Amino acid sequence: MITGKAKDCMDVVGGKLLQGSADKVFRGVSINSRTVEEEELFVCIQGEKFDGHNFLGEAIKKGVAGVILSNPSYLSEDMTREGNSPFVIQSQNTLRALQDLASYQRTRFPFQVVAVTGTNGKSTTKEMIASIIETKYKTLKTQGNLNNHIGLPLTLLKRKPEQEVGVLEMGMSAAGEIKRLAEIARPDIGVITNISAGHLEQLKTVKDVQAAKGELFDSLDKEGKAIVNADDPLVVELAKSLRAKKITYGIEQSADVQASNIQNKGSRGFTFTAKIFNQTIFVNLSQIGYCNIYNALAALAAGHSLGISGEDMNRGLENYQQIPQRNEQIRYEGVTLINDAYNANPQSMRAAIKTLSEFDTQGKRFLVIGDMLELGPLSESVHHELGQEITLSNVDHLVTVGPLASLVAESAKKNSRHPLQIGKFKTRAEALNYLLRTVNKGDCLLIKGSRGATMENDIQEYLNT
Repeated sequence: MITGKAKDCMDVVGGKLLQGSADKVFRGVSINSRTVEEEELFVCIQGEKFDGHNFLGEAIKKGVAGVILSNPSYLSEDMTREGNSPFVIQSQNTLRALQDLASYQRTRFPFQVVAVTGTNGKSTTKEMIASIIETKYKTLKTQGNLNNHIGLPLTLLKRKPEQEVGVLEMGMSAAGEIKRLAEIARPDIGVITNISAGHLEQLKTVKDVQAAKGELFDSLDKEGKAIVNADDPLVVELAKSLRAKKITYGIEQSADVQASNIQNKGSRGFTFTAKIFNQTIFVNLSQIGYCNIYNALAALAAGHSLGISGEDMNRGLENYQQIPQRNEQIRYEGVTLINDAYNANPQSMRAAIKTLSEFDTQGKRFLVIGDMLELGPLSESVHHELGQEITLSNVDHLVTVGPLASLVAESAKKNSRHPLQIGKFKTRAEALNYLLRTVNKGDCLLIKGSRGATMENDIQEYLNT
């Protein structure tokens, strides 16, 4: 947790002291007036739907040590407590101030940073890496998916002096965002899990996505290490102009960290042999979804880069805790629900189809999907293509919810070569009624859609009936 004096804060953010003592000490930083604690520094962030200045009085009543604001007109005399008023620093850009404080905290003590980005698998890979690293080092990691221009700084600001390694997830929706996050975090190791269609409303093309994700590799100096998915041509292409040392991982292509002898254990996950440079370990991965083998390999590559033994890395993967809504298995009255509803894009949808097709079940396989969003001009075509792919799978029932997902149903109906049952619905309530009538004991349901489709609500409603 960052601590310091008002004058330290002014030096870092380049702000102006409006009131209070330059020697007053703060302990910790917050942007949330509901959770801010006494003696913390409250930063008035202005977002799309909120303005921290509006909650300035509430924060001061809780006894904050200091405030960073951009608009002093929000500050009134009745906000200060008699005899113990906070210091107030004016900064032209409070978000930038927050980020600069985080960058300062990053460099205060010896610390290595592993940064993770990619179209799919960021959070799972981050958690697997952290689980491995925690076997040897005291570790800071991104909580949940707080991976943006606000979440990443807040994570770094929680760093304790004894923490030796940070595992930070980096998300983006536009060009330049990863670059800025890397400027703040200064990663020593960069992981790009994969690159595919996503955020195309802002980035327009997959090549634009590639360039935006590649900002992470660009940030690494010659002492850094780039963890490269050897089976993803777009990631491999980015690695051609690296300054950093390259460490590859994969299944199909020859790589420094490679999986072989892969055995699908159905609901119990996978086993495989992992070659890690000159050593070999046997991995028992309890997570379903073939994509998780890649996530595990990336984690092994990062662990090796930090000098962690094969035995400890294996133990770290065994200790990994499943993230909710990412291939999460739920057993309910003889039915298996696979909750993969956190988000969706074409690549992760294909992975979901593969997961369901290979899932060991005594009954039928139900694929329940919502709209894939933020795909720009490719939206209709990729939904149609997904319908064609489903017809080549082992899916028995396709259930779609929403206007874009209906295109999947239409395409599947047109191209189906086996008795695929299709239910096309406008609302989740209609789909739920269909499932309650149709699903039997022994069946398996996989539920997936983009965040805006809120498909996780389908699961909760199903469990509550």
